[in-house]
Amino acid sequence: MLKRNVSGLRKSPLIQLTDQDIVALKADIAAIKADESKFIFNDGSHTCYIDAIDKIIVCGDVFPDDVYSRHPRDMMSARAVLAHEYYGHRVNRGTHLDSGSWNDEFRASYSAARNAPGLTEKDRMWLVLDAMERAKDAGVTIRWNSFMRSVVYGIDYEQAEPETEAD
Repeated sequence: MLKRNVSGLRKSPLIQLTDQDIVALKADIAAIKADESKFIFNDGSHTCYIDAIDKIIVCGDVFPDDVYSRHPRDMMSARAVLAHEYYGHRVNRGTHLDSGSWNDEFRASYSAARNAPGLTEKDRMWLVLDAMERAKDAGVTIRWNSFMRSVVYGIDYEQAEPETEAD
């Protein structure tokens, strides 16, 4: 059976977060109303949620690589990444999706886009686009729903009047 994993690194996880970086990241954590005690900085190989200890490891790859890439995963703000880990992976702890599987990562980005407070419209857009790219990378077709369309295209499809055919 083909194991479909999709992941990506943004900035290098080997970049050591400075005290100033950590202060800014803690402000992002507060903005998304996450429990700061669940985050550990500069301790691990990359930014991720670890189910066994119920902690989010935050490394240098939390920052976007907006110079060399235009991939949604690379463009997300640090706040969006923190929301992906907290409102995506952490809220689904104990479930039976393989860590790093496309559907685990899809669910994390989609869930964060839909449920995390304190995100900008752009943060939500990058999270939805990341979810779609993770499915695409795994060869899985996902049908766009009205939430996804409204976040990406800026139109409230749920409130829009239904289209009618001309007679």
